[in-house]
Amino acid sequence: MKRESMSLFAALLVSLLVNVLLRSQTAYHTRAGLAAAVFCVPILAAVGWLFAHCWRLTADPVLKLLFGALLVYTSVLELLRLWQLAGRLYPGAVTLTSICLLVVLPVVYLRRVSALSQTAHAALCLLVVATAVMLVSVLPRLRVTNLQIAPLTQGDLLAAAKDQLTLYPEYLLPALWPEQDKRGRHTLLRLAAWALSFDVGMHFVLELFYGAAMPLRVDPVHAAARCGALSIFNRLEWLQFILWVMAVTVKLALYLYALVRLLGGQSKAENSAAGLDRFLLYVGGIWLLCAVLRKTDLDTALPLRSALTWGFAVLTWIGGAAACLYKKLRRA
Repeated sequence: MKRESMSLFAALLVSLLVNVLLRSQTAYHTRAGLAAAVFCVPILAAVGWLFAHCWRLTADPVLKLLFGALLVYTSVLELLRLWQLAGRLYPGAVTLTSICLLVVLPVVYLRRVSALSQTAHAALCLLVVATAVMLVSVLPRLRVTNLQIAPLTQGDLLAAAKDQLTLYPEYLLPALWPEQDKRGRHTLLRLAAWALSFDVGMHFVLELFYGAAMPLRVDPVHAAARCGALSIFNRLEWLQFILWVMAVTVKLALYLYALVRLLGGQSKAENSAAGLDRFLLYVGGIWLLCAVLRKTDLDTALPLRSALTWGFAVLTWIGGAAACLYKKLRRA
């Protein structure tokens, strides 16, 4: 794979990793997640590859509008999730408007792929460092005896597979990048492998920390970091909050770039920037939708978003199959 085709890999990976850090509760125990990941990684990679192949076969404007609507809806949910998390951890300190401004305004700098790529690599490094510091901090409180040794049931495996097969738009976005034919299927395989490995790894650490009570903990990653031996997460929590904002900003910049390619007639040059006129419309629209949907139940909305993404992927597969069949009939 050529270097330019990997320019957005870090942004895709950051967008997936931040889902693990900002989740309100865990979904499975480690052994079930490890067993399920063996099957879920290739499934997610195959879904993304098949979507990209079918997307090239059909250029239906309706599908583009649906994809754009899905990205806007996901952007709103990400902002609301960050706002609700901040509200639980710092009651009364952060308003919805301030979250929108903190996250969305920096996207103006990330309208060009080169800037987005550099910022994503920086955010990825900071996420790795912050995770390492958290592990060192909680290390004295990790207990091997906290690991669950009860036999795995079919329900455990299904719960883990259901969570890991959450289909995020990041697995579909590579279909929109220029020079698609130069991107091999290994990109999606590596993306899914890194994302699920991080997910299972965090579940492992949290199970060592909480034991059987892990699924009942709210905001488990942040709560564990606060209980660690190092005081950095208590005294410098604003740095952690900035890291969250930075990661979500990368996610929204990625979605904006995809939206412009879908709906705005983006140039074929991969490093071309989105116009400021589109950006201003994007900021206003996102803020308005957040204000309208601020009371949304995210425990219901996030699974619904995954179901909509799966439905959109299946619809694209059907459209691609129909386009392929039509071409073959015309040749005949």
